[in-house]
Amino acid sequence: MSIKSTLKRPYFRNLDGLRGLFIILIFISHGCAHHAPEVNEHWLAPLIHLGVVHNSALVLSFFFVMSSFLITSLLLRERHLDGRIHIGAFYLRRTLRIWPLYYAILAFAFIGYPFLRSFGSHGYAIDVEIWHYIVFIQNLDLAAGRFPENMSLAVTWSLAVEEQFYLLWPLLMAFIPVRHLFPTMLVLLTATLSWQYVNGNNYFHTLTCASDLIIGSLLAIGVFYAQHYRHGLARRWLLSVRRLPRIAVAALWLWSLYLYRHGLSEGPVQLMPFERLVVDLTAGLVLMEQNYGRYSIFKLGNVKGMRYLGQLAFGMYLLHAPILTALSDIYHLLGWQKTAWDSVFIIPILAFGLTVGTATLCFRYFELPFLRLYSRFLPRTKHPAEKPANQEQPRVLSA
Repeated sequence: MSIKSTLKRPYFRNLDGLRGLFIILIFISHGCAHHAPEVNEHWLAPLIHLGVVHNSALVLSFFFVMSSFLITSLLLRERHLDGRIHIGAFYLRRTLRIWPLYYAILAFAFIGYPFLRSFGSHGYAIDVEIWHYIVFIQNLDLAAGRFPENMSLAVTWSLAVEEQFYLLWPLLMAFIPVRHLFPTMLVLLTATLSWQYVNGNNYFHTLTCASDLIIGSLLAIGVFYAQHYRHGLARRWLLSVRRLPRIAVAALWLWSLYLYRHGLSEGPVQLMPFERLVVDLTAGLVLMEQNYGRYSIFKLGNVKGMRYLGQLAFGMYLLHAPILTALSDIYHLLGWQKTAWDSVFIIPILAFGLTVGTATLCFRYFELPFLRLYSRFLPRTKHPAEKPANQEQPRVLSA
């Protein structure tokens, strides 16, 4: 059974392709030790530095934008067809999707990994507050500069941000009138951008990542207004995305490539407070172009390999860190000296293959039983002709 077939809901094909691309970029950033001494001293160092993503936190901004777009789209559709949002079912679905593998990784990081390290020459002591990881607030530790030694724990900060988002978002979407959602999100965006301007771009803080999530939500609301409420301004905006010419699409991808490698670090220092906003807007444009553009240079959803990696992205993200850590520890245990080729090519390529294989097996034999339960809790939406009498009816909103 494929991942797609377990989720009986609207399927954004190109989002899977985008996930596949960006999980590769994150893997390159985490897996290629481009700052290692053996790499910096190698004659290929300039070329290696040119080919890696230097700030994976900016790449994760795309995942936040995409996640918010998808979740908001599904919640709006559920409210439109069913007259309400089934908040309890939403929480249960998110729990079944995320918690099993997440807590399995935590069990390995807090129990299995220290036990295995005890057999080597270099011990390991847990250097974090365990309960922070249990209740999904570990991103605040990283925001305060407390980074865990174990990479398997460090990468989970983004899951904490997403869980905080999942806790709040269905409540906002359920109780704020649909016509007031867009201005409400604009107010929230202004508040988070103001906080970022005052406090700086702390990549791991919830209020920094909030701008990613709000912009993804604004895109989903805009599409919903255009498709279901025939809002004049929203329809013109969506039409402009559909008609984006190929030269503009090419420029967008070139700008994205530069931005996700460097951010705005090489520009004027005055622009740095706006780095997150620029990244979010670029991510939103890429997402919209891939899903709605008619003149795309390519659709990543049509690349089978990218789509497959995108479907495994959640498992790959959680599993790539312990696999990279294990390979590094094996080198240390065997007394092998890493060369530049080991750090940049051999270990990353081997780890990538192991990650894909492990994520595939993990999905099939561990996640899939939970996903089968997950599909049972999808709300049974009614056909629009069978809407309950008290359902909010579609209407034309003024521009």
